[in-house]
Amino acid sequence: MKIMSQPKNMFTCLYIESLIGLVLTFFVFINVTNVLLRHEDIGSFIDNGNSYVQDYIDSQYERHGFHHKLNSTSSLLYYDYKLMLSDSTTSITDVCSDCELFKRRDDIDVYIKNNQLFVAAFPIPRANKQLFFIETEDPFSADAQWYEDSDNQFFFALFVTLSIALAGLIYLPLHRVNKRINKLLAVQTKFGQGDLSVRSEVFHISPIKELAQSFNDMADDIELRVKESLVFSQAIPHEIRTPLTRIQMASDLLRREDTKDKQTLFNDIDSYIEDISHLTSDILKLSRLTNGRCGDLPIAREAFSVSELVEKRIDVVADTKQIQFIKDSKIQDDRYLASKCLSKLVIDNLLKNALRYGGGVVNITLREYQSCWTLDVEDNGPGIPIEKREEVFIAFSRLDSSRNHNNGGFGLGLAIVAQASRNLGWSVSVDESHIGGARFTVVIPKE
Repeated sequence: MKIMSQPKNMFTCLYIESLIGLVLTFFVFINVTNVLLRHEDIGSFIDNGNSYVQDYIDSQYERHGFHHKLNSTSSLLYYDYKLMLSDSTTSITDVCSDCELFKRRDDIDVYIKNNQLFVAAFPIPRANKQLFFIETEDPFSADAQWYEDSDNQFFFALFVTLSIALAGLIYLPLHRVNKRINKLLAVQTKFGQGDLSVRSEVFHISPIKELAQSFNDMADDIELRVKESLVFSQAIPHEIRTPLTRIQMASDLLRREDTKDKQTLFNDIDSYIEDISHLTSDILKLSRLTNGRCGDLPIAREAFSVSELVEKRIDVVADTKQIQFIKDSKIQDDRYLASKCLSKLVIDNLLKNALRYGGGVVNITLREYQSCWTLDVEDNGPGIPIEKREEVFIAFSRLDSSRNHNNGGFGLGLAIVAQASRNLGWSVSVDESHIGGARFTVVIPKE
């Protein structure tokens, strides 16, 4: 048996990585600061050296001055510096064998020894001499322990303060994101356990918003497919059983010798067989639409005029006297690039639905807006109750009050409309018509 390791928490990793980044940033800051301060120290070091050279020149006529003391001893110690007087031919290596050139500034070569002490030779004007200016102790070093140094204490306090502040700033938003992701995971768990109606709260922070919206869209699609599958599994046997039963009854009657008007029974059998053929055809259409096909061919896009397509479908599907087509006068150009095959399925089935269940009056209106066209198909039938307006787009759904077997059809037309519209990127909805029946509105976005 394969043992699955516990996955690492993303937010714990983020916290740890943030802390590591903060510590590394602190040490980089300290090192960079030390380098910058060391380069700034060179300026102070050179200024002090030039000051001693000037004191040496200015005190040459003083009996016990700096000039006299340095000439008599050749070297002096002042605070953290050692001063040595030598002739101009003396090299820096004669004074400091382990010194390395650190930087040249103001025509003075500054050397460094022990990686922290400066050494430089300052020429004395109008004299064949030079003054070696040597640090004997780092002015920034201390005899006390590092944790007792006030500067180190300040930097440590600053680091702790910034760490706490940044930890709070990082923790609060990450904690909110963590809570929202946990909520989304809980919703997904419920959905996976069979509660297909559960949906995630849509948050306002990206990318959690996109994740939640994507999950909700997926859940809507899965719930619809499951409902359609349940309806299919229950309705198909019933829909097929009805004409088969009638065929069987007609066959039994035809076997009887005393049966009259046998031709009518034969015609009835043909009609029932035709019903089964239409049912099979509609099921195949819906199945192909679900698989991204239209008929036997893959969906192909082509340019066409929306209004011209509607007019042609009216001529094909119904008597134009039964249908009134109104085109918005504002429409100048309604050329559209999409699958003409899918578009025909949407328009044809809406027209057939209006003619089958309406009261004889069908109005079609094409309007244009800034970002879309809308196609309204209205009838003067009994309409659709509000609580049934989503259900009518599910396969084999019927409304008992008006859409029954007496009207014909199998309840697949609007399901085909809904699936074809989804494949086209259109949206279809149903509302109440101003002429008394149902109004189906198709929104066709401009591309």
